[in-house]
Amino acid sequence: MTPPAAVLRKQVHSAVVGFLGGGAVGLVGWGGAQVIIPGMTHSTMGLSQLSATGISLSCLSLSTVSSGAKFLRDDAVDVYTSLAIAIPSVISARLGTRIAKRLSGDALSLIFNGMSILLIPTHFWIQQRAQERHKKSNQNSSASNDKVQHQRYQNGYDIFEYSKALQHASFGVCSGLVSSLMGVGGLPLTMSYLTEATNLPHHLVQGTALCALIPSIVTSALSRIHSTPLGIASIVAGGAVVGGFTGAQVALNVTEERLRQLYMLSLVLFGGRSVIAASRNIKNIWFK
Repeated sequence: MTPPAAVLRKQVHSAVVGFLGGGAVGLVGWGGAQVIIPGMTHSTMGLSQLSATGISLSCLSLSTVSSGAKFLRDDAVDVYTSLAIAIPSVISARLGTRIAKRLSGDALSLIFNGMSILLIPTHFWIQQRAQERHKKSNQNSSASNDKVQHQRYQNGYDIFEYSKALQHASFGVCSGLVSSLMGVGGLPLTMSYLTEATNLPHHLVQGTALCALIPSIVTSALSRIHSTPLGIASIVAGGAVVGGFTGAQVALNVTEERLRQLYMLSLVLFGGRSVIAASRNIKNIWFK
């Protein structure tokens, strides 16, 4: 029988990990999996990579919903673009879940950390480009024009061409697959895509990305429910929902420039951790 002190330590650890993971998603739009999966495979919990990924998906699906709902209530979501990405992502998410079930824990962990290493420099470069565009835009337009442009997106006055919808749908297939394999790893990918492919301000990019991935994340979580320890997941989920709402509240109250800086800082922090973890995964697979 597990001592009460050990049970309490696991419960507190789970709640804190959930809050930090959900808070990262709400604040910068990603990072939840990078917090929850290592937190669940830590010696305190001792779970497998597959179980940890299942917990990440189930818990962050809730925090993503709470964060996305907050952005939606504050008119910080491009609904049309979100739907164009969301619908096809559900199909590819189911495919990704089937692939994940056939992989070993080390292989799944290597995909998670390896893709993070490959994608993070790309995210960073895109954000730097967006930052430069934003500075040039500020020099050529007034704050009132930016507000009008924001409102145009919210009211759907922008022409939503079929070619653009097809482009968003094609990307949705990719993001759903990545999310199911990485445990919400599709969020930074979607944010980078929206930053490069649209003229949305960063607040709308974050809100649109969150809402676009809700269906695929929920689908992946439900598909992996049998390998998810529900007792632990419920505790992590409680912390993630509170953290997600809190993070979104903070994100909506900072300037676009500050929010972009926080996002870029998160890329550096989580990217460094992924490099170390990936080298460990390669060592485990190679010397088995």
